[in-house]
Amino acid sequence: MNKKVLALIVVVIIVCASVAAFMVASSIAPAQQPTGPLDFTVSGTSDCLRFLNSSVPAVYVPFTIVANANWQLTINCTKMSQGVNGYTDVYLYKGYWNNGANHTCTSAQLYPLLNDIEPTDHQIRLGTPFTETFGGSTQQSYTIFFVLPPGGQQSTFHVTLKPA
Repeated sequence: MNKKVLALIVVVIIVCASVAAFMVASSIAPAQQPTGPLDFTVSGTSDCLRFLNSSVPAVYVPFTIVANANWQLTINCTKMSQGVNGYTDVYLYKGYWNNGANHTCTSAQLYPLLNDIEPTDHQIRLGTPFTETFGGSTQQSYTIFFVLPPGGQQSTFHVTLKPA
């Protein structure tokens, strides 16, 4: 085999391998930095509890837990628009989503993720917070979602994330 042909084959293989490596590296989302403790309050009003209604305001809590650590997320309702009868369901996305503002967004913003958002068996009520411990052997990112309860009055939620 001619040395020029062999050199050309080697160059083509190197170029193809470089392009493939670049494409794989650019398609992988960058890892989120671990989230430190969170402590914030979010408030708002809604006229509808249907998650699929595009204009329904939702609350999101994105966080990343480092490998071999356990952190506890607590969402406590301090004011519910429908009082003791009010509630909101909790949804989980196994990924980091932070495309809203001040931890609020509308359901329409979540439509691209809808197939990956899972309902949980939890409801947030006055006196019944959502509490869950997250962690594992690898770094993981999560986002918790819930819609603001309807009723025309403001609801307020206190969110904390701290080491378990």
